Amino acid sequence: MTTFNLLEEPWLPVRWRGNRYAGTAPPAAVGLREALIRAHDIAELATDNPLETISLNRLLAALVASVFPELVNETDWFNTWDAGQFDASRIDDYLRQYSTHFDLLSPVRPFYGHPQTDAKEISPLSRLQHAATSGNNALLFSHDLDSVPQIMTFAEAARALVCCQAAALGGGVAQPFNLCHGPLVGGAFFWLRGSVNGETSLFRALLLNLAPTEKVWGNVDKDAHSATWETQDPPKPLKDRQVYGVRSLFTFQSRRLQLITDSDGKVAVGVRYNQGSKMERLFDDPHLAYYYNEKIGELPIRFSTSRALWQDSTIYMMAREHQGHAPRTFEWLADPSTLDSLDMARHEPLLADVFGLVNDQAKVELWRHERVTIYPSIINEPSRWIALQQMIDSPQASTDDARVVAGRLREAVRAFATRVRLNKPWGVRLGDVERADRDAFVQMIDAESRYWLILGSVFDTFLGQVATVPVEGEELQNLQHRWQTTLRQTAQKALRQALESFQQDARTLQAQAEAELVLRHGTLYPKTDKSNKPETV
Repeated sequence: MTTFNLLEEPWLPVRWRGNRYAGTAPPAAVGLREALIRAHDIAELATDNPLETISLNRLLAALVASVFPELVNETDWFNTWDAGQFDASRIDDYLRQYSTHFDLLSPVRPFYGHPQTDAKEISPLSRLQHAATSGNNALLFSHDLDSVPQIMTFAEAARALVCCQAAALGGGVAQPFNLCHGPLVGGAFFWLRGSVNGETSLFRALLLNLAPTEKVWGNVDKDAHSATWETQDPPKPLKDRQVYGVRSLFTFQSRRLQLITDSDGKVAVGVRYNQGSKMERLFDDPHLAYYYNEKIGELPIRFSTSRALWQDSTIYMMAREHQGHAPRTFEWLADPSTLDSLDMARHEPLLADVFGLVNDQAKVELWRHERVTIYPSIINEPSRWIALQQMIDSPQASTDDARVVAGRLREAVRAFATRVRLNKPWGVRLGDVERADRDAFVQMIDAESRYWLILGSVFDTFLGQVATVPVEGEELQNLQHRWQTTLRQTAQKALRQALESFQQDARTLQAQAEAELVLRHGTLYPKTDKSNKPETV
């Protein structure tokens, strides 16, 4: 009988720290056991699929939480941090108990699979991968056809299985109920990077993302022995499976999957695919940032096709005592007592990887892996957080924040489009057909995307200054003034770049002049400025 035990078989792609591996050539992949025992020598997992990377990181975090449940206590957490590596004997003792449950091809207890899926047909392996062209998936990176059989090595199939369980999309008929989303759908997931003398470390990253608080771990007593490999039998599908903590959340089985191998048992050639369980969340995902919606309550921020992630920095660095919150891991790490214990400066920037997808119901539109800078001082000091809010999306109507200037740029492009397409001045009443024509023209010009792209290139510099300048005196206020000047200059630059390709006839020149006027004053008919102050743009 063919076996592929994920504890020892190399299936996790890794990048090593410096020359940490004792051999002449470090392996490109490791098994679960070596990933934990040598986590201090590993910089990070090195997959080329963002959803796979966060799924595997959370799998390792669930394994660490299961082997070392005492890490929920700060004293034990800091003792492990100071030790600099995980206890290998503890890892071996734990894995020995469940070793047969990590066999990918077990006929009775396959890892992250199920021996009875109730699926009559065998689906192509492309069904496990969002990037593959399968069924009605959008074409992202693959030109494969369902009619052409695809094969996978067992290492590839194992990674695809873990990713599918975490990031499967709902929609479609299945048994015992229709397909539902996996836990990685619907949010941008923040994963702290562990830095060691300028290098990242998987060991420290795993600890930082298992911060010793109940808000991160959930209900430890109810979540004990809830990792999927700890049950004797494969999990049965439930429509309202309760999730009490990280072990059950990070190993949630949203599908019942059975790998099909070739006749020689050498490669995977298909999968039986069916609905697993539907999650009933009982606590916030510790890797998500939540904002407050008056009608619904707290919702996680997510990636968007039209909005850059840094525009939500006031949410993922949310100061305390606000509705919504930063990722729970950020909140714990940003606490001054935690920073002191870790010997980190309070103004020191931290890096986080952010993973997620954008979907339209059961279709993936894109996936992303971004890196953001986190400043604990902004989370801890309300005056800094308020300054950041006033820069991006101020509640004060009198302040020119990034959103307000973007709106003015949008109106400026509408003024240009109204004159060029319709030969009418901005602000006149338009019919439905005229408005649709104008809006299509505005979308084609797409000046707003240029604006946010240019602004994003300078945002980190301003963010670092918000986090570090003295809060006493006028330095924060002066910084905000410089930011507002940058906003106006950026909007003007984006407008001119967007319009420079148009033919310079009389109507176009008039339209450009009207657009510039609307951008500066918000109207074609500005009142006379009696102060005669020079224009700053």
